[in-house]
Amino acid sequence: MTIPTTPTTPAGWYPDPSGTPRSRWWDGVQWTENYHDPLGAAQISGGTLTAPEDTDTYTPGYWALLALLGANVLLQFSALLPDNLNSTIDNALSDSTSIVPTYTPFEAISAVLSFLLIAGMIVSAFLDYRALTNRGVPKPFHWAWSFFGIVAIAYPIYLIGRAAIVARRTGTSIAPIWIPIGYCGLVILISIVAGVIGFSAGYDQVGFS
Repeated sequence: MTIPTTPTTPAGWYPDPSGTPRSRWWDGVQWTENYHDPLGAAQISGGTLTAPEDTDTYTPGYWALLALLGANVLLQFSALLPDNLNSTIDNALSDSTSIVPTYTPFEAISAVLSFLLIAGMIVSAFLDYRALTNRGVPKPFHWAWSFFGIVAIAYPIYLIGRAAIVARRTGTSIAPIWIPIGYCGLVILISIVAGVIGFSAGYDQVGFS
C-alpha cells in the first residue's frame, strides 16, 4: 500500500507514516488524527471511538429504512379505514364461535406486506451497517437489532440505536432519533384508536348497549 505524499492521493486508510503498526486516515489533503488498529477494531482519537471528519452517514440503506418506516405507517393507518376496520371486526366476532380462524382479504394482504416490510428492513439495516463500516464509522449499531422489527412497535429499534451511536461517533446532532420515536408514538395511537373502535363495535353487536 502506497503512503500518500501528495494532495492528489485519494482519501483512505494508509500505513501510519510515523511507523506505528496502525493505519492512519488520509483525508485527501493531509493526515488526520484518526487511526485504525491492526485488527480493524476501531479508529482512535484522543482515546475515544470517532469516525473520520465529515463522514457522510446518510447511506442508501438509511434512506431505504426511512422509506420502509413511512410505508409501515401507511399500512397501520389503512387498518383504520372504515371498510377494512369493519371487515376485521366482523371477522373477529365470527371467529369467536369458529374453530378454524379465517382471514379477510385485507388481513391477508396486510400480513404479506408486513412480512415484506420486515424483510426489507433487515436487508436495509445490513446494507446501512456495512456502508457505515466502510466509511470509517467504528463499531456502528449492529444491524441484527433490526430483527426486533417482527413486532410493529419495535420496528424502529435499529434506527433509534443507530442515531445514538452515529451522533456519538461523529459528534453530529442526535435529532434524527426523533423520527423513529415519532413512529412509535403513531403506532401506539393507532393501536389505541383501533382497540377502542373494535371494542365499541363488538360491545354493540352482542347486544349490551
